[in-house]
Amino acid sequence: MSEGSCLVPREVAVTRPRWTILIVSAGGALETFDFVIYGFFAQDIGRAFFPVTSHASAMALSFAVFAIGHLSRPLGGMLFGHLGDRHGRRGVFAASAMIAAVATLAIGLLPDYASWGVAAPALLLALRLIQGVCVGGEISGSVVYAVESTRRHRGLLCGGVFFAVNVALLFAASINLYVQSVLGAEQIATYGWRAGFLIGGAIGLASFILRRRLSETQAFAQSVHTRPRKPLAEVFHHHLKSLVVAIAATTVVGAANGLFVAYAPAFLRSLGYPRVQIATAQIVYVIVIAFCMLGTAALSDEVPRRYVFRTGTVLSALFAPWFFITVTGTHSNLFAAFALAAVVTSFANGTYACVMAELFPIEVRYAGVGIALNVSLAATMGGAPLFATLLVSATHWAPAPALVQISCAAIAFAASFAMLPHRDGHAAR
Repeated sequence: MSEGSCLVPREVAVTRPRWTILIVSAGGALETFDFVIYGFFAQDIGRAFFPVTSHASAMALSFAVFAIGHLSRPLGGMLFGHLGDRHGRRGVFAASAMIAAVATLAIGLLPDYASWGVAAPALLLALRLIQGVCVGGEISGSVVYAVESTRRHRGLLCGGVFFAVNVALLFAASINLYVQSVLGAEQIATYGWRAGFLIGGAIGLASFILRRRLSETQAFAQSVHTRPRKPLAEVFHHHLKSLVVAIAATTVVGAANGLFVAYAPAFLRSLGYPRVQIATAQIVYVIVIAFCMLGTAALSDEVPRRYVFRTGTVLSALFAPWFFITVTGTHSNLFAAFALAAVVTSFANGTYACVMAELFPIEVRYAGVGIALNVSLAATMGGAPLFATLLVSATHWAPAPALVQISCAAIAFAASFAMLPHRDGHAAR
């Protein structure tokens, strides 16, 4: 694609924002399905693909594959970020959605260890790596598209992206609840866990079809004369401070998602909570955080975004110990605990993406956001469940996962003081 081909008519750019954000958010839905479904069924996936006698070891291996898959996200962020800044957003969106969808469908159809032996976990790992590379360009691209679609209410538009993602998460949680309600443990372990991957793959294919109709943002089209030939090198040479700040800020979001969404189901089942109760509590979490994120995102358009974000880091550090100590109690109310978790995490989750995008100028924004978002999430969202599992095993203290959230919140809190104005001519809030 030539640079000149990225130019689009003014009327197209003006009339598309809401519809564009809806289409772009569909890619985030694929990531949400894959991420959440794996967490919901981590125990069953472990039993299906890892031939170990210890249940704890099987779950740890399952989360290890989960974490390794996320480690390929930075590669995807760099690859698709480079392509997105050089040649445009549209082609990148379409390609990443199609490849990720095929990989997700393949996981849903992959024979288990009993059928294929060691080839089964090897292929599971390979497919997770492919997913990670493709997903590396998904959310970062959605955020960039939202920010470049308007100069007003940027925070709310970015919040809209994550609202749509959480609606998809709600759908995934509802599927989990249905599967847990109608199938027995043996049926779930045999084939029930595959349902989410098959549905997620179908969503990805639908996203690919829709994205083929996207055009470039007007902001990107107008940057034709300022685009660097090597966006990645430009980010590391001239925007390294912004990159470090963005990576640090995202840690609190990744840890919260890793613990409350992916890790919590297996952790709570190990404490004896019924599967259906856990699934219902997480549906409450998704509903509450979806609407609260819209509120915090809108608030960030009225007051400096970094202040709203900083408040979220403090609340997260204070809340995590209470949550994990409470749920390990004998008479804890899971629904109330997860509802409060949603309110607390919405402050950072609803504002971090827009803050991050505004740290970089248009010509390297996709690369900057892609690297920062995926490096941080690979280490936190992908690693938090594994680190939490190892902490509990090492300390024999059930609330130990709170230490992961506290550490990440402290890092993000420090980063909030170094957030600089963005570089495209408008003061960052």
